[in-house]
Amino acid sequence: MCCRRFRKSSFESEESGAVNSIDDVMDELAIRDLSHRYAMALDKNDVEVWRALFSQGIVFESGTSAPRGLEDVVRIPEDQLKRYKKTLHSVTTQQVFLDGDKATGEVYCVAHHIYEDFHQNDRLPFDLSHNFLIRYDDDYVREDGRWVFARRRIITEARFVHQIIPAAT
Repeated sequence: MCCRRFRKSSFESEESGAVNSIDDVMDELAIRDLSHRYAMALDKNDVEVWRALFSQGIVFESGTSAPRGLEDVVRIPEDQLKRYKKTLHSVTTQQVFLDGDKATGEVYCVAHHIYEDFHQNDRLPFDLSHNFLIRYDDDYVREDGRWVFARRRIITEARFVHQIIPAAT
């Protein structure tokens, strides 16, 4: 698995480093867009968009819990809203490696999870942001002409909490 990180991008051929076919470029862009749509659908609780991002056989791994399938995955946005007032997932670095109708990739993300807490016997509310530095280890597959997640493993690199200071009005 460690070697996946050091392969050339799908944009470059192995021999010359030149750009591959326009189809490869379009495939890589479509796969990169998956992570952005994933973040926005999760943050907006858009279950319809969220569901369309995953294959029927999705394997979703997070932490030490058992891998989850599609039935559990479609409930994740709703579960997030039960725990947090708001979330904001910011996708940063991405690498994609194409192999026909399959691909692998690694995605970095900074995720902010906003929730309310209280000072002094529940009398003074304030907001906190539970932040995660996340690395996704992904497998993608082309189904019915579109790219979807076949496997997504969430690796939390670090977590921290910040108090949110209200903006001046």
